[in-house]
Amino acid sequence: MSATSLRVLTAEFPDPQWASSTDTIQQVNSSISYWALPSPAPVTLSTTNANPGSDLTGLLYYPDLPPNDACNDAAAPYVPKNVTRRSNLPVAGYDVIAVAPWLSPDCVQKYLRSARRTGGRAFIFFLPDNSTMPVPGSDDPTWALGDGENWKRENPYPVYAIPGTTGNELLYQSSLYSGNVTDVPHGQLLTETGVDPRNYVRLFVDISTGGGTALPSLWVFLLVVLGILLGIIGCTSLSMHILQRRRRIALRRRVATGEVDLEALGIKRLTVPQEVLDKMPLYTYGSGAPVAHPSTARDGAATTPSEPTTTLAESKLSTSTSSRPSSPFPNIRPTPTLIRGNSYHPSPLQQPTCAICLDDFVPGTPDSPTGTIVRELPCHHIFHPECVDAFLRDSSSLCPMCKKSALPKGYCPRVVTNAMVRRERMMRGLQPDAAGDVESGATAGEEGVQTRRRSMMMSWGGQRRFFSAPSQEMQAMDAAGSGSTTRPPPPAATRTGMFGTSLARERRSVTQPLPTQQSQPVQPPSNPSRREWARERAVAMLGRDRAPVDPDAEEAMRTPRWRKVLQGVFPNMGGGRAS
Repeated sequence: MSATSLRVLTAEFPDPQWASSTDTIQQVNSSISYWALPSPAPVTLSTTNANPGSDLTGLLYYPDLPPNDACNDAAAPYVPKNVTRRSNLPVAGYDVIAVAPWLSPDCVQKYLRSARRTGGRAFIFFLPDNSTMPVPGSDDPTWALGDGENWKRENPYPVYAIPGTTGNELLYQSSLYSGNVTDVPHGQLLTETGVDPRNYVRLFVDISTGGGTALPSLWVFLLVVLGILLGIIGCTSLSMHILQRRRRIALRRRVATGEVDLEALGIKRLTVPQEVLDKMPLYTYGSGAPVAHPSTARDGAATTPSEPTTTLAESKLSTSTSSRPSSPFPNIRPTPTLIRGNSYHPSPLQQPTCAICLDDFVPGTPDSPTGTIVRELPCHHIFHPECVDAFLRDSSSLCPMCKKSALPKGYCPRVVTNAMVRRERMMRGLQPDAAGDVESGATAGEEGVQTRRRSMMMSWGGQRRFFSAPSQEMQAMDAAGSGSTTRPPPPAATRTGMFGTSLARERRSVTQPLPTQQSQPVQPPSNPSRREWARERAVAMLGRDRAPVDPDAEEAMRTPRWRKVLQGVFPNMGGGRAS
């Protein structure tokens, strides 16, 4: 690797012959010893065995040549007599770096072979001049030895070049630090400061190759930072998932104990299963006689052989003279079954009307048990089963009047999602206000029923219907495909005036008796069109602020794609499906 800097300092180290360890090289105080950082940086001539990111360090020495070699005479002007040689250093235990002048090609080859024999860690050459200018590059002919650059491959160490002035200075300082501790500059002071006289004090060279490893070091740093960030993100995501799982378990537990009503709080829309609906009380209004759920109230089955048959004329007469649709089974009562002991059984004066269709309940008496069959919800509100069953089973689990849940305490959906947890946490702070809204809604519902009933009583004519389900006559007209959207006015004999009296009756004598009023039907009809009408009426009673069917799907429609990905990693930022 290319060298970026050269640092020379004075080091103290023990003699391996008597020291137990040879890795205790310590720098001598630079104020009383030699220290230098030559400039410019060395030029790299060969990079053999130079490890990336690893500095080359070792004790500085001058390689010996044979005594009678002519190269000694050529190097004499540049090499002091007392220069540090290999013999002035420990035999083993420390790396060494050679320094010599770049003379003729033959002398350079001899220096390289000498360093190869002594196990040099690196070699530093300098041009035999006193120039301070940077040396030529590695491709310059100055460094050619005439062997096709084989010398770079034959020598198992890297080779560097420095200016002549720097090389002469290193050899001169090396000659000052080649003897005993007491012979080096400030030797006496060194011993007084704690240097062992038996130790070596020599020049130590550090060739930095940091320039060649800058890019890998940067990548290592970036990878470390990226790993730390990924670790933080992973730990945060794992913590959030664990926290959300605990919150889902806690929400499921609160729902099971009845502390949280998911639909009443607007978290998720629920429905009442048929098996739960069948367990709700079903009895005769007024008498409290328990009855079984008729199959016709649920599936609209055809008449059974036990049902009495009526002629078409009788049916038309009944629908034309009654203000409400007649029951397909006016005189049939199902087999009684046991009901809950805590059923409310309101009296006729307490809840006389079905809040969905606004039809009055016909009370039954002990002498005449024929009365309207009603469904009682856990909140003790009663409705026609033909009106409320389809609504609870298909649309909502809330009572249309008081907005309380009709599900049994502890009923919990199979899947609790992060979106449900987030909605519940948002609503928890608003729970007192939400509870007040529910109570006010229930009160408003009761008052609305009474208001509508008073309006019915003050309507024109003898009929008491103000707004109710379509009669059988209207349904027959629709089924026949009549194109007319207006109903013909009633006959003159039945046109009504104020306070429920007909115009014809007003002209009669006071002593003339009034005609007998037709009896009201006991049970509303149970057919698909009427059940759907009643279900939509009950849905409208709940208002617009209804809980979503699927909170996750509703959130997904409003959430951008990038936020969905972020929510998958950090679930606290939004809802995500979980079991």
